[in-house]
Amino acid sequence: MKSAEIDGGAAFPVTPTDKSGQIAPTQCGMTLRDWFAGQALVGIITSPFTSEDAIGNFGKGAQWAYEMADAMLAQRGTEEPEGEGFGKSGGDS
Repeated sequence: MKSAEIDGGAAFPVTPTDKSGQIAPTQCGMTLRDWFAGQALVGIITSPFTSEDAIGNFGKGAQWAYEMADAMLAQRGTEEPEGEGFGKSGGDS
Protein backbone atom coordinates (compact mmCIF):
# COMPACT_ATOMS: atom_id res chain seq x y z
CA MET A 1 0.00 0.00 0.00
CA LYS A 2 1.37 3.40 -0.98
CA SER A 3 1.99 6.06 1.68
CA ALA A 4 -0.57 8.40 0.10
CA GLU A 5 -3.25 5.74 0.56
CA ILE A 6 -2.48 5.61 4.28
CA ASP A 7 -1.73 9.22 5.21
CA GLY A 8 -3.21 11.23 2.35
CA GLY A 9 0.17 12.22 0.89
CA ALA A 10 1.70 15.65 1.28
CA ALA A 11 -0.52 18.37 2.75
CA PHE A 12 1.05 21.10 0.62
CA PRO A 13 2.78 19.32 -2.26
CA VAL A 14 5.43 21.14 -4.24
CA THR A 15 8.06 20.05 -6.71
CA PRO A 16 11.26 21.61 -5.42
CA THR A 17 14.09 22.06 -7.87
CA ASP A 18 17.76 22.66 -7.35
CA LYS A 19 19.71 25.48 -9.03
CA SER A 20 20.09 23.46 -12.25
CA GLY A 21 16.32 23.03 -12.56
CA GLN A 22 16.44 19.32 -11.73
CA ILE A 23 13.93 17.92 -9.26
CA ALA A 24 15.72 17.81 -5.93
CA PRO A 25 15.20 15.07 -3.35
CA THR A 26 13.65 16.64 -0.29
CA GLN A 27 11.46 16.09 2.71
CA CYS A 28 7.83 16.52 1.68
CA GLY A 29 6.83 18.00 5.03
CA MET A 30 3.67 17.13 6.87
CA THR A 31 1.16 14.68 5.53
CA LEU A 32 -2.48 15.43 4.91
CA ARG A 33 -3.24 13.16 7.89
CA ASP A 34 -1.05 15.37 10.11
CA TRP A 35 -2.75 18.51 8.75
CA PHE A 36 -6.22 17.10 9.42
CA ALA A 37 -5.17 16.03 12.92
CA GLY A 38 -3.79 19.48 13.68
CA GLN A 39 -7.01 21.12 12.56
CA ALA A 40 -9.07 18.67 14.62
CA LEU A 41 -6.85 19.28 17.65
CA VAL A 42 -7.62 23.01 17.54
CA GLY A 43 -11.31 22.18 17.77
CA ILE A 44 -10.76 19.69 20.57
CA ILE A 45 -8.68 22.12 22.62
CA THR A 46 -11.03 25.07 22.17
CA SER A 47 -14.31 23.22 22.50
CA PRO A 48 -16.36 23.90 25.64
CA PHE A 49 -17.68 20.35 25.22
CA THR A 50 -14.32 18.62 25.66
CA SER A 51 -14.71 16.25 28.58
CA GLU A 52 -13.05 16.92 31.91
CA ASP A 53 -10.90 13.77 31.64
CA ALA A 54 -9.36 15.06 28.41
CA ILE A 55 -8.34 18.44 29.84
CA GLY A 56 -4.65 18.18 30.60
CA ASN A 57 -4.44 14.73 29.02
CA PHE A 58 -2.56 15.64 25.87
CA GLY A 59 -2.24 12.02 24.79
CA LYS A 60 -6.03 11.62 24.74
CA GLY A 61 -6.46 14.84 22.74
CA ALA A 62 -3.85 13.70 20.21
CA GLN A 63 -5.50 10.28 19.95
CA TRP A 64 -8.89 11.87 19.23
CA ALA A 65 -7.34 14.24 16.69
CA TYR A 66 -5.77 11.38 14.72
CA GLU A 67 -8.97 9.34 14.95
CA MET A 68 -10.79 12.29 13.39
CA ALA A 69 -8.06 12.69 10.77
CA ASP A 70 -8.34 9.01 9.86
CA ALA A 71 -12.11 9.37 9.52
CA MET A 72 -11.66 12.41 7.26
CA LEU A 73 -9.19 10.51 5.08
CA ALA A 74 -11.56 7.55 4.88
CA GLN A 75 -14.41 9.84 3.86
CA ARG A 76 -12.47 11.42 0.99
CA GLY A 77 -13.45 10.01 -2.34
CA THR A 78 -16.61 8.35 -1.11
CA GLU A 79 -19.95 9.11 -2.66
CA GLU A 80 -21.97 11.88 -1.07
CA PRO A 81 -24.52 10.25 1.24
CA GLU A 82 -28.20 10.44 0.39
CA GLY A 83 -30.63 12.42 2.51
CA GLU A 84 -30.00 15.12 5.02
CA GLY A 85 -26.53 15.82 6.29
CA PHE A 86 -24.33 18.57 7.54
CA GLY A 87 -24.83 21.65 5.41
CA LYS A 88 -27.88 20.35 3.58
CA SER A 89 -31.25 21.94 3.91
CA GLY A 90 -33.80 19.55 5.29
CA GLY A 91 -37.03 21.03 4.09
CA ASP A 92 -38.80 23.38 1.79
CA SER A 93 -37.66 26.85 2.72
